[in-house]
Amino acid sequence: MKKILIVVLVLLVGVAALGYWRGWYSVTKGGDTDVRVVPAKFEQDREAFGQSVGEKTKALKDRIAGLWTKVEGRSGDEKARAKKELVELEQKHERLEKQLQELQSADADKYETLKRDLERTIEEVEVKIDEQTQKLATGKDK
Repeated sequence: MKKILIVVLVLLVGVAALGYWRGWYSVTKGGDTDVRVVPAKFEQDREAFGQSVGEKTKALKDRIAGLWTKVEGRSGDEKARAKKELVELEQKHERLEKQLQELQSADADKYETLKRDLERTIEEVEVKIDEQTQKLATGKDK
């Protein structure tokens, strides 16, 4: 329980620091401390990241479709294993699309967590696609 509390505290501090650095809010002193949230800046960052991820997701979908056409020319066990890996890639792609939809409605607290998870998932899918492309190009399947 103590570890969970520490993780939550670290995440909150991280989101607060990121928000301040990105200009999502500002702190002014004039007798009283005043914190002002700048929702327009946060919204601008979220939209830019969402657009970037949307473009990457579409490109990944196109690459997966290209792999499906290459798999159709295979036969036997090689084809079955390749199809299984492509189904897994499609499932990860669907997860990316769901996360992208969640990102569109995320508040500042959830935004950073979703952003990191999206970046990690995109990287994983790109690596898997590259591996599968290489396997299909060499005609070998592990």
